[in-house]
Amino acid sequence: MTYKVLSIDLDYIMGPTIETYSNILFDEDPMTRWKHLYEYTQFRESQFYADTSSVIYCYDVFLKALKNCSNVGFGYEHDEILYELQSHKDIDLINIDHHDDIFCNDFDDDFPGGQNLDAEYQALRMFDRVHEGNWGAWLHVKNKLTKFSWITNPNSRNLHLKNDFNYEILGDKYETYTRDKYTFEDYNFDYIFVCLSPQYMPQAHWHYFTMFMMAYETYTGKKVDVNTFAKRKFMQENKFSQVTDAILHKRSNGG
Repeated sequence: MTYKVLSIDLDYIMGPTIETYSNILFDEDPMTRWKHLYEYTQFRESQFYADTSSVIYCYDVFLKALKNCSNVGFGYEHDEILYELQSHKDIDLINIDHHDDIFCNDFDDDFPGGQNLDAEYQALRMFDRVHEGNWGAWLHVKNKLTKFSWITNPNSRNLHLKNDFNYEILGDKYETYTRDKYTFEDYNFDYIFVCLSPQYMPQAHWHYFTMFMMAYETYTGKKVDVNTFAKRKFMQENKFSQVTDAILHKRSNGG
């Protein structure tokens, strides 16, 4: 049976400005990332505004889906969706996101023309090298996907840099749309996931994440426990698994 998933990355609402700052003084620590950006560049937080129509679109889709599904997860980064999806197959996933999250150009500085994406793909296949920027390809590698529909902003760099490679690897499973070209057949999902992406969302807009959590609590009567996602990351828990397997295999007692 198909497992239907709606995923919303709130960096989608930053469409008008995100390409201006996304690759400048990027840091894995979101607090350091924004402090340095404003301290060492001419940028000011007020310049990075969210698109109101995108906020309304994401919130509207979320509320319509929430009426039919109380199985909802929240996370800071997008690979946290895999805590739920790793145990499922035949996944039909709709991802509203400024980024495709299929591949991430991890080796862009290390391999010439196009080979960087293949290197990332092989690293996923051989070593489970997964993170918030390529969790979609991880699902494909694990044969869990039946469909991955990416709803994106028309100015996303990913459309022009690597979307052809996404189609090459995922084939007919993969589709790309802008929201004006996509029509929801229904709002019946088995799982809903919302992530903040604090490295791409300026701190002035983090309250939108709170707004989605409050809506979930109001509709379902359940409380969101931030500690369930604030202190874990799928990439980190998965990162050294093969190293551990290799070490344990070399023990003299085999255990």
